[in-house]
Amino acid sequence: MKIIDNWYCNHRGRLLAIACQKGYSYEEAKDIVQQFFLDILQKELGDIKNPGAFLLTAFKNRLIDLYRADRAKPAFEVTPDVPSTQDIIEDLESDAALVEKIANAYKNLPARYRRVIYMKYYQGLTTEQIVDETGFTYQTVYNNLSKGIQLLRRNLADHSGKTANLKLAALLGILFSQNFFE
Repeated sequence: MKIIDNWYCNHRGRLLAIACQKGYSYEEAKDIVQQFFLDILQKELGDIKNPGAFLLTAFKNRLIDLYRADRAKPAFEVTPDVPSTQDIIEDLESDAALVEKIANAYKNLPARYRRVIYMKYYQGLTTEQIVDETGFTYQTVYNNLSKGIQLLRRNLADHSGKTANLKLAALLGILFSQNFFE
């Protein structure tokens, strides 16, 4: 322990200068040097013939490790201000104008589109089950779902972007749960 105290007293200034030269502020450099010597205290060093060279090499390696760790971190943390799905659903449920707009858009779809969308999103049927129940081909069911959803999206696209944050299936689920389409 006394040896490391001597090393700290004799080499601290030099190591601080090196850390400052590498771009660290004086306070950061002090913290790095102190942590460096604390880490040395915990190691068994054995017989070191040239402590100055040992400390210089080990400290430069520590700075390299710190540089790599800093480089691996993102430059800034991105915390998107995106509301949770539950918040979006609650907002949509309380937005009577949007609910009415979705209901009108759904009611204006051709009957075959409404029927397939209702079976898929309200009754929860798979495409195969819809094929069995309607007698449509698999491709017809797929096309009706696809075109019906496209029409709904097109009709809803101008409503202040609220629907962009949530899938149309969730919107239809809200409306079907409120019995708007029955």
